[in-house]
Amino acid sequence: MGDASVAVVILAAGEGKRLRSSLPKVLHPAAGRPLLVHALEATRVLDAGCTVVVASLRRGEIEAAVTSYNLAPAYVVQDPPKGTGDAARVAMDAIDAGVSTVVVTNGDLPLLRGETLVRLVEEHKSSGAAATLLTTHAGRSSDFGRVLRHTQGASNGDVSRIVEVRDASPEELDVTEVNVGVYAFDAVLLREALAHLEPNNSQGEYYLTDVVGLLGADGHRLRAIEVEVEETLGVNDREQLAEVSTALYRRTARELMQAGVTIVDPASTFIEPGVQVAPDALILPFTFLEGDTTIEASAEIGPQTRIVDSVIREGATVTFAVVRGSDIGPQASVGPYASLRPGTKLARGSKLGTFVETKNSSLGADSKAPHLSYLGDATIGERVNVGAGTITCNWDGVAKHPTTIEDDAYISSDTMLVAPVRIGKGAATGAGAVVKSDVPDGALAVGVPARNIEGRGQRTKKS
Repeated sequence: MGDASVAVVILAAGEGKRLRSSLPKVLHPAAGRPLLVHALEATRVLDAGCTVVVASLRRGEIEAAVTSYNLAPAYVVQDPPKGTGDAARVAMDAIDAGVSTVVVTNGDLPLLRGETLVRLVEEHKSSGAAATLLTTHAGRSSDFGRVLRHTQGASNGDVSRIVEVRDASPEELDVTEVNVGVYAFDAVLLREALAHLEPNNSQGEYYLTDVVGLLGADGHRLRAIEVEVEETLGVNDREQLAEVSTALYRRTARELMQAGVTIVDPASTFIEPGVQVAPDALILPFTFLEGDTTIEASAEIGPQTRIVDSVIREGATVTFAVVRGSDIGPQASVGPYASLRPGTKLARGSKLGTFVETKNSSLGADSKAPHLSYLGDATIGERVNVGAGTITCNWDGVAKHPTTIEDDAYISSDTMLVAPVRIGKGAATGAGAVVKSDVPDGALAVGVPARNIEGRGQRTKKS
């Protein structure tokens, strides 16, 4: 059930006009995941009783994208958008009255850590503050609101208010401490303050930052904790989107190296958050590891390799290859210049070599297709050799059909296997054969169309 005393609100209704895109702002990917998904993942660690996303009228698109990541927050729609304070007010209508702490964050802060949110809530609860906010230090050119603090009396050092840049005086712009836009509020006091917000600013909007000022003016204690600048990087344009993606990749690489993974050149390696890489794996330059991917111990990946939603098992090697939705077995070998499409499965010690493409196919232990082959909808047994130029002709113009190659078969170069077809145990094909019917165990198929010669399969490999 989570912590019923805590609710999370994620502000995600921004249009992102500077991105110049038809895609909702919070769905733009940073290091492979939508911005909003990063924000939701960070809040997971709070185990909040409820999480509410404030969306635009494009809620349907946003919800569909988030659901694909097995995330299920509640949604409210802010229409029309009238500022962050109005967004928080809309969200509070969906939050149970029994909640005591409301965490408000933004859907475009992909670098914000879950541990930071835990610190925020802990500080908020232990201090008894009406509001606790995250701050960082930035230069005068920062467009973040300036955090003003009390300088005397019992409240010395506490936050007094936040002033937005467009409303700040020259002296206030000289303040280096800035508001990140992430808060923990006392829920009751937040509701009361939101009801008293006025759009008294150059934009005519309701600012959530003004809530901090209202609470302070009423004598309530306001606290703040500082975080590293990197965690505060948001996204308003394509350049910033690239910056946060680079930072996420760098962070992931750093964490993996600290855990025992060798990454030869982190600057040219792109590993998405959530990818699992075991200690003693070796990641070579220009490698892309994406989605639901696992790399086991002692695997060697790269260079020039892209792996998506796949498992690379212990001791396997994948080089100069694209691997999607596949399972590469222990000590198996892929590449160079191989393309593995979804449904490919390699058993221990098997090999897919140069310019081989596979789709929905499996290779048994110690089987190999060393070069220049297409294997689609194929089930291949153990110790099978697939010669250069072999193609499983799985599509008849209407439907796709399977090819089965049993253990110890030998497929000679330039063989066309016209599915549905079965090559029996120990059977073989001659070079250039067009096989349109099943080949019995131990037989040899030769010619166009191929004819079967009983008992000659294994012998061709020995002669």
